Amino acid sequence: MNRRTLAGVASALVLLASASLASAQSVDELVAKNILAKGGLEKLQSVQTVKQTSRLTMQGSEATVTVYGKRPNLVRQEIKLGDKTIVHAFDGTTPWIVNPLTGATTPVVVTGPQADVTRELSNFDSPLMDYKTRGYKVDLVGQETLGARKVFHLKMVDKRNQTQHLYLDAETGLETKIVFDTESGPMAQELSDYRDVEGIKVPFVVKTSMNGIGQSEIKIDKVEFNVKIDDALFKMTR
Repeated sequence: MNRRTLAGVASALVLLASASLASAQSVDELVAKNILAKGGLEKLQSVQTVKQTSRLTMQGSEATVTVYGKRPNLVRQEIKLGDKTIVHAFDGTTPWIVNPLTGATTPVVVTGPQADVTRELSNFDSPLMDYKTRGYKVDLVGQETLGARKVFHLKMVDKRNQTQHLYLDAETGLETKIVFDTESGPMAQELSDYRDVEGIKVPFVVKTSMNGIGQSEIKIDKVEFNVKIDDALFKMTR
């Protein structure tokens, strides 16, 4: 048996081993491992509110970001850039924005596809936690390698037929990368530096790229769970 044949056999064995490992893991098993790795279903569902403060670096500019979230789907994000603050929010029905960078100093309703995306992504829990209830389809693409990590690649399609790819660390079960298919190309988020916050694993570094080109980096300073947050914070009148 010559070297080329040996190499071919070795490659085939590696592919068979990878296929066997992937087939041995079902989508539900991987989702269960992911939820457990984050802290477990009971712990995650016990969280009613979250406040997160972080630093954003984007195209040479720096900003502070504060995000408020409250069950079931209330979200408010404040981006402070210099002396201006951009607000994106969703009150459970209407997404809205205040963007002084465009001269707007009062809330404006967000409409069209952007509004649909906001509504879809505003769910308090990770989409993997209740993907069947939400009508999502999740398929296991297989096992792959990202850098030095072995990952399981899940393909998720929502009710609007929008696709995102989740890459779960084969060892920890946590997301290492999420890729969204958009009209402008793939938008990727790389998640790292997971830390334990009150028994829940949280990624403290998130890097975003578009078509493979780095766009921004978020470094979290503080995460607080179950803090008191008034519903009025999410209303347009505020």
